[in-house]
Amino acid sequence: MSEEGNSEKPAASGLQRLATDVTGTLGTRVITMAFGLFTGIITARALGPENRGIFTLAALFPASLVTLSKFGQGVASIYFIRKKDEDVSQVASNVLWIALVTGAALIGIALTLRESLLGSVLKGVPMYAFVAVLPLAPILLVESYLYGVLQATDRFKIYNIRLLAEAVMTVTGMAVALLIFELGLPGAFGVAVGVRLFMVSWVVFTIHKGSPLRFKFDFELARRMFRYGLKSHMQIIASHFHFKAAMYLVAFYSSPAQVAFYSIAARLAEHILWLPQSLGLALFPRLAGSDEQRAHQMTAMAVRQALVLTALAAGGLVVFGKFLITLWYGAQYAPAAEPLPYVAGGIVMMAMYVLLSRNFTSRNKQSVNIVAAYIALVGNLGLNVLLIPTMGITGAAIATAVSYTTAALLLLVFFLRDSGLPLYAVIFPQREDLATWRRLIGGLKLRGVAAKS
Repeated sequence: MSEEGNSEKPAASGLQRLATDVTGTLGTRVITMAFGLFTGIITARALGPENRGIFTLAALFPASLVTLSKFGQGVASIYFIRKKDEDVSQVASNVLWIALVTGAALIGIALTLRESLLGSVLKGVPMYAFVAVLPLAPILLVESYLYGVLQATDRFKIYNIRLLAEAVMTVTGMAVALLIFELGLPGAFGVAVGVRLFMVSWVVFTIHKGSPLRFKFDFELARRMFRYGLKSHMQIIASHFHFKAAMYLVAFYSSPAQVAFYSIAARLAEHILWLPQSLGLALFPRLAGSDEQRAHQMTAMAVRQALVLTALAAGGLVVFGKFLITLWYGAQYAPAAEPLPYVAGGIVMMAMYVLLSRNFTSRNKQSVNIVAAYIALVGNLGLNVLLIPTMGITGAAIATAVSYTTAALLLLVFFLRDSGLPLYAVIFPQREDLATWRRLIGGLKLRGVAAKS
């Protein structure tokens, strides 16, 4: 009896720690979602559809640049710290150097190609806005890499505090800049860049306190991390442009106002992804440190529970979406409701993709993710080019839903083959799920009582 009891305690304890990390991250994201909603309402009403579309495009561009040049170093940081037991300080120092050098190069390349960019995918964005957001490239790279270090060292509390602080500072800054001083687009860009600069400085300082950063660059470690990270890099590129390619193509074929409508629909639907993304963030370090059988079981449980919750959320968004859009953003944004049902449906399938991709990455099988992602991305681009000119933003949403579904189903086929699990064990809730959640809730309540006492 004692051996059995002892064997259950570590598993339960690990499950409770996972629950704590997931609920903490998800709770933080729910709060930041509320602040983000207020930020979106402020920018939408203060800027109007045309300028809101310009702001969306300009702010999105540095994120796309960074996606093209991440080289998978955030994921590699987690893998090499957790799986290979590399020194945390050296990993953090390496990725910081890589981020700064790469970010500077991105700014130079973007300035060189400015005329071509502003005449095509950034059509309608003024030159000053283009230049103003370029400093976000190195900032976002540093954030991405160092967040990997925070996740690898289980510092989810710091990660969550940072998200909350950024959300509060952004909504406050936008309210002051746009509503009180009426600074318009320049004020919005100033707040966006200023807040991110402050927050990334805080993250660097926090990392340095726990794992002192060094001037030394370890080339051998960098070589191994790049070799691992490049596989994830290809996957990350496909995932980003799955989400954002439609935005650029809407800008190319239409106008900034249509970009604003589509971005609002996409943003509302993407909030549904916060559950699987929060679960994936907390789950990945544990998958990387588990044997394959345990990793498959954890992944299957995460997928089937995420599917139920995201499907319920998507259904609510479809039913109440138009009412919420006009209530929050104003009647002038009513066209954003048209693509919402298609985007919401696609997001449910993307929830499955997010969690399954974590499983393959944790086992150093990113090639599976890459194949699925690029097959779906090619279809996404082709359908967008075909549908946007005739159906506008609704066509973009249909293309996105089809590509999300394709990517998820491809990964599901590979996962079922590798794991040997039956289909129902991955997509349908099981009796054990209810028992698991009861144990988790009970454990978290006990932790709460203990903390109060």
